[in-house]
Amino acid sequence: MTDDSTREEQGPADTEQPTPPEQETPPSPESVHGEPQSRRQRNGHEPREGKPGVWRGVREALIIVLIAAVVAVFVQSFLIKTFIIPTSSMSPTLQIGDRIMAERVTYYFRKPRRGDIVVFRYPPTDPKALNTSNILYWPFERMAETFHLAHGGTTPYVKRVIATEGETIEIKEGQVIVDGKKLDEDYKVQDSYNMPPTKVPSGELFVMGDNRPNSRDSRYWGTAPVRSVIGRVFLIWWPLRHFGVPAK
Repeated sequence: MTDDSTREEQGPADTEQPTPPEQETPPSPESVHGEPQSRRQRNGHEPREGKPGVWRGVREALIIVLIAAVVAVFVQSFLIKTFIIPTSSMSPTLQIGDRIMAERVTYYFRKPRRGDIVVFRYPPTDPKALNTSNILYWPFERMAETFHLAHGGTTPYVKRVIATEGETIEIKEGQVIVDGKKLDEDYKVQDSYNMPPTKVPSGELFVMGDNRPNSRDSRYWGTAPVRSVIGRVFLIWWPLRHFGVPAK
């Protein structure tokens, strides 16, 4: 009797007992989110952020210098070259000491024209002054010139194109006449030079300095081959008081 009453107070035998909530398993001291912990973390210390190594900085600096060098060689070889005017043969357009820029791109698409101020190699008749006509070789020639490995023994000259191939030029008392027409040259220094009619050969240029009384040019040593031209002067960049496009 006693046993039955006890069972009634406890309720039916099949009553479900509440299941205790599952407890999360604490992470292993060896890992956090699946990654091993360092000894310093296990000791309660946070890891320090890594600092860039010295060699990494050196490597990045060398890469920057290398890229800058490649760009400089490319620009000077194929786009723009700078020169210093050493004489007064192009005065007053270009003064002694002027820094100029000559661009190469224009003459990839056309030949020099009358009025262009060109930089070419002197003596222009020297084979070393001529650009190669081999389309496969010329890029290497241009880069070799930048490194002073090509066109050695020649000097850059700056003059103005007065007549081009097939044209006939004549000079009377300093007045230039091309194919029977007098040229209006506001940029020049007047002189009294005379020259009989002369036809410019194919692939050649008749060039003269703007300072006619003090210029050694095609009047004295003949025409300059187009293949000796380095580029077209388009800017005086120094000194600042002369900054600008040369007069035409």
